[in-house]
Amino acid sequence: MSAPQFSKDISKILDNAEEQNIAIDKCHTGVDQARQQGTEVKEDSDIVGAIRATGGIIHPIIVQDNLDDTYEIIVGQRRTGAYHILKTEEPKYETIRAKVVKIELTADQKKIISFVENFGRNDMAKVDYSTVIEHYYKKYHRIKKYVAEALGITI
Repeated sequence: MSAPQFSKDISKILDNAEEQNIAIDKCHTGVDQARQQGTEVKEDSDIVGAIRATGGIIHPIIVQDNLDDTYEIIVGQRRTGAYHILKTEEPKYETIRAKVVKIELTADQKKIISFVENFGRNDMAKVDYSTVIEHYYKKYHRIKKYVAEALGITI
C-alpha cells in the first residue's frame, strides 16, 4: 500500500484557486480545520496590531466556496477574526483577500492544507524580535508609543 500523493493534489488545487475579496461575515471555520485550539482573537492580540500596522493581510486566507454565498475557512481563521475586530474601526476590513477554492475539498484535503500551513510556521527568535524593536526604539528617539504604533504591538 502506497501513501497518497496529496502534495500534488493540493498544489494543483491551490494553483487553480481564484484570488478575490470576500465578505468576512460570510466566512466560517469548518470542523476539518487542523487548528482548533488557540484561535481566539481579541482586540489587543498581536495579529490585530500587525494587520492594522500594515493596512491589511500580507498573505490571503484560503477558503472553499460553499456555493451558497458562504465560505469555509481552510487557512486564516485568526486573520479573519482580526478583521472582525478591525471592521469596527474601518470599513475596508469588511472584506478580506482570499484564495477561493471552487471545488469541494475532502476532509483529508482540508486537514492537510491547514496542517501544513500551521506546522511549517516558526516564531522568530527572541533576539530577532528584540533587534527590530531596538531599531525602532532608536529611530523614534526612545518613545515607546511610536515604536508600538510602528510595529503594531502594545507597549
